[in-house]
Amino acid sequence: MFDTVVKSVNNLLWGEGQVLIYILLFTGIWFSVRLKAIQILKFKHMFSLLKGSSKCKKDDISSFQALCTGLCARVGTGNLAGVAVAISLGGSGAIFWMWVIAILGMATGFAESVLGQVYKVR
Repeated sequence: MFDTVVKSVNNLLWGEGQVLIYILLFTGIWFSVRLKAIQILKFKHMFSLLKGSSKCKKDDISSFQALCTGLCARVGTGNLAGVAVAISLGGSGAIFWMWVIAILGMATGFAESVLGQVYKVR
């Protein structure tokens, strides 16, 4: 019975309708609109924050170290291998669509990080 339920949910999300892809695209567009395209408009500001002071207290980390830690959490071996497979199977047009999805994913990632900071429990 459990196997049947899992197969039904999998078919709904990844099957012919591919509902999950549309949900993720809608979520990225929704966050981009609600956050006023923060991932595009604040791109220059992001790099200015990275160049901030590198002088840290003993137990603090610099903004660049925080960026590297965050990137390690987001980008894994699967993402690196996935890009190579996408380019080999989809050709050079896959790069454009990966950029489009990455821009939409930036807004979702920003919202996820902000919500994590707002609702964290010590």
